[in-house]
Amino acid sequence: MNKLIIFSMLLSQMALFQNSQAEPKQKIEREAKEWCNTWVDSAHLKDKPRVLMVGDSITNGYYNAASKALAEKAYGAKLTTSACVSDPAFLKQLDGLLSQYQFAVIHFNNGLHGFGYTEQEYQAGYEKALEYIKQKSPSTKLIVVLTTPLQSTSKKNELNPRVDERNKIARILAEKYNAKINDLHSVSKDHPEYYSDPYHYKKVAVELQAKQVADVLATTLKGE
Repeated sequence: MNKLIIFSMLLSQMALFQNSQAEPKQKIEREAKEWCNTWVDSAHLKDKPRVLMVGDSITNGYYNAASKALAEKAYGAKLTTSACVSDPAFLKQLDGLLSQYQFAVIHFNNGLHGFGYTEQEYQAGYEKALEYIKQKSPSTKLIVVLTTPLQSTSKKNELNPRVDERNKIARILAEKYNAKINDLHSVSKDHPEYYSDPYHYKKVAVELQAKQVADVLATTLKGE
């Protein structure tokens, strides 16, 4: 075999080895069930601005009512997922929508999944997501949503101090990225009667959340 070819192969192998040493494998925490749901209303129309509600099953709960309340002002879309912002899959899911649609406002809610990640890892992932949105769609207005608490009377309420820490992080990043804050945490805090299980809500609470989401989106669309 030609000596030059052998030398080139050796250099390539050395480069691969060095790259594998320089770039440690990213930490990934998986839950027992992972899911992702994207939905775009009136995707073929462009006569009104479009808003994107990013979140999890809580966002799934309030999306329809909030979108309906905004029907005269904007078209709705949602990305709901079990992926935490710290999960590398999250940005890929987000890119699937941002690469295809232009959003006037993004309502960003992420905090009830991925408790296998530390708060430092959560903050890094959250900031990476906001930075990505700003780079991908610089004219989009951002709303950062404070994560809802777990039912105070359930055993899962032991996670509420971590929810509080994540909300502190969200507030810090909202200020850094000039984003409005939607405090959904306060809507259900100290109201265990609102819950259908430790995480999710009865109709009365979902309606309260949807109204607040729609109101914040409407005022943001108007530039207020």
